[in-house]
Amino acid sequence: MHYSNSSVTRIMTILEYISKSSTALTIAEMSRELKIPKTSVFDIVHTLCDNEYLELEDDRFKTYKLGIKLFELGGRFLVKADLHNVARPILERAMLETGETVFLVVEYSGELVYLDKVIGSSSVLTGADLGSRNPMHCTGVGKALLATFSQDYVHQIICKHGLTKKTSKTITDESQLYNELKIIRERGYSIDDEENEYGVYCVAAPIRGISEKPLAAISIASLAAKMTEDRKSLFSKIIIESALNISKKLGYSGDSLYDLKTLIKK
Repeated sequence: MHYSNSSVTRIMTILEYISKSSTALTIAEMSRELKIPKTSVFDIVHTLCDNEYLELEDDRFKTYKLGIKLFELGGRFLVKADLHNVARPILERAMLETGETVFLVVEYSGELVYLDKVIGSSSVLTGADLGSRNPMHCTGVGKALLATFSQDYVHQIICKHGLTKKTSKTITDESQLYNELKIIRERGYSIDDEENEYGVYCVAAPIRGISEKPLAAISIASLAAKMTEDRKSLFSKIIIESALNISKKLGYSGDSLYDLKTLIKK
């Protein structure tokens, strides 16, 4: 027996329509194109926004786009997606080489969303669960991605989310963060030395695809107390090789993960 609920059908129709649009949409546009009364679209859109399934992109023009909650749900489905399938065996190899937990994350609207992790045998426990969100400025994976962005886009993220102090080592000054990102580009990888959680040290690097745009980032997390200079050197080598390996399999043709000519402007 087939069951159908008109309200649920309208919600799915609106979400599918927005997902297929190359630009954010107004309520009037949705109402006109989908032939749904404007008052109904208004109620549905604002309910979806309240629950983060949609978000307001432009307050002036009142345009809407897909929200983080849908992205998080989609992230849990990524076991069947190319990024996950390509990255997973390389993450597992990095875990075996280090004995530590390896993470895969993406950026969404200036925040991190954790898509996958491979837990190491001697690994540190962190608060980063699958589907959870974290700020970018104080995490290794976050700074790895920020270093692929233009300064204007990094400034937009700072204006939106701030530079919250998570530990005494967190960078909370915008100029200092820009200097840190410059160092990351020159070094080829990022470091989180107890900046997000006390006792946790991470190395991270971005993943790029065929368009050269950053798709994600990966990191290796360890107890800070275990990080000798030899381990730091080994982990940095493994994270760069792993990120480049994933990137190449996704169509990236460059030899370096950081290129000033390809900084993302948003």
